[in-house]
Amino acid sequence: MEQLTGKLVAISPALANDPIFKQGQIGIIAMADLKSGTANVVFSSGELGRYSSDALLVLKDKRDLYQDIMTGVREMDGDTFRQLLDINMKQEHADYLHQSAAMKIALSNPEVLKHSTVSLEEHLSIDLGKDINHDKVFER
Repeated sequence: MEQLTGKLVAISPALANDPIFKQGQIGIIAMADLKSGTANVVFSSGELGRYSSDALLVLKDKRDLYQDIMTGVREMDGDTFRQLLDINMKQEHADYLHQSAAMKIALSNPEVLKHSTVSLEEHLSIDLGKDINHDKVFER
């Protein structure tokens, strides 16, 4: 899972049992274990926590988020729409500063968080599905 090392994540604010109390905070994956479905996350304080992949949130792919924003614009209020667009614009930059700022915006509003993030577990299954579909295209 080397591709996950260094990935920016947020600890789900809804996580009930967090031994180091980092719910709603941003960290970086230091190591991931696909077999156990867990990841070690390091925080700016230097603390390290072990989390299940369903407790970690990642930003949706920027293309998917943009599509969701455009198709759901009628169902969301103006503030949510603006925040989601701001997140999407920050995703155009791959650097930590922009990605972190985007995640902070997502964490600032439960409705924005719901629209802009997926669990790491879901993210991995989406990526796996894309890889499988991609492989099928080349099998013909």
